[in-house]
Amino acid sequence: MNKAAKKITGVLLAGALGTASLAGCGNSQVDGTQPLLTSGEDTVTVGTGNLMLRMNQATMLSYYSMMGGSTSGIWSQDAGEGETYGDTTKANVLDELENMLVQKQHAADYDVTISEEEQSKIEEAAQAFMDANTEETIQSLAVSQSDVESLLELYTYQTKMYDPMVADVDTNVDDSEAAQSRITYCRIDISDTQNDDGTTTPLTDEEKQAKKDQAQAILDQLQASADPASADMDAIAQGVSEDLSAVDNTFGDDDTLLDDKLKEAARTLQDGQVYGEVVEGENAYFVVRMDSVLDREATDQQKESIVSDRQQEAYNDLLSQWKDETDITVNDKEWEKVTLTDTEQFTIKQAETEESAEDSTDSTADTAESTEEDTESVEDTAGDTAEGSADSTEAQE
Repeated sequence: MNKAAKKITGVLLAGALGTASLAGCGNSQVDGTQPLLTSGEDTVTVGTGNLMLRMNQATMLSYYSMMGGSTSGIWSQDAGEGETYGDTTKANVLDELENMLVQKQHAADYDVTISEEEQSKIEEAAQAFMDANTEETIQSLAVSQSDVESLLELYTYQTKMYDPMVADVDTNVDDSEAAQSRITYCRIDISDTQNDDGTTTPLTDEEKQAKKDQAQAILDQLQASADPASADMDAIAQGVSEDLSAVDNTFGDDDTLLDDKLKEAARTLQDGQVYGEVVEGENAYFVVRMDSVLDREATDQQKESIVSDRQQEAYNDLLSQWKDETDITVNDKEWEKVTLTDTEQFTIKQAETEESAEDSTDSTADTAESTEEDTESVEDTAGDTAEGSADSTEAQE
């Protein structure tokens, strides 16, 4: 699980357990008391696995809905290699539970523990979750308070283990490895014209020449300005045609977004220099200026990204090693009884705060900021994950 995904799930857990409840209907035939994962003296129940699955299910449906996509039949859709999205979602949850289980087992290697205060908050949060849900929902989830506590404990270990697991990663990155250049450029499109019937028509030579003339006009005015290095290329471009504009962007050796011919021309320039010709790229003409061969801010950001990638790779490698070395028994028979279908829907209901009661049109973010102290304590328990909140939705029956 990457760090971003961990934070999203942690926020969801904190929001759900602190101020909200899961609502909906599910498969009441599932026996949540059965073991799902067993390793040595450690056991993760089906109830704990089902709770994590339903929270992921609710999050995915919320995102799809926000993006305007249809969620009908999503779990039965083909995800490739003969599996449905329901199958892959269940497999991902199982894999993540195994990750968290081995992290808990190796916590002592890094002197990572759950304090009495943290344990108390976990128990309070679990009780709050049980109280917030109807008996019907609890039965549908096949979950007990101990199952909720178990999931919170696993998330807590996962959050606290990340930093010590990546502590030995090299954080030194040379400028040459992370170097980012900043350019300003105007792009004039010469791609084929899209027709109403779905076909395309190439531009004529005359039309292409007219486009190139526009690019040349921008280049001429830019070079003729008092200080081409600081001239407003966007204003110049719009002066040539209101349909044109200029943008600034950064790129490095690993860039795959900018046009290759554009980057090739830019790399010949020094700070403040304008490329002396119109650049003919793929389906476009370009006018380009090098603003900074080594952009300090963008380069430093790239260094952070490189370090983050190294840490994530080391984290994933260590998890894989631990799992390979650990004997984990999976109760496939009981896990097969847990299904993802359109008829088994769960949503996350945000508790109404004093502010949202006065103004129901407030955003979810505003609502999260105004939640009470008990919510904040749960977020602390889940770790450094309180960077957002779960989306507010209504219960589905």
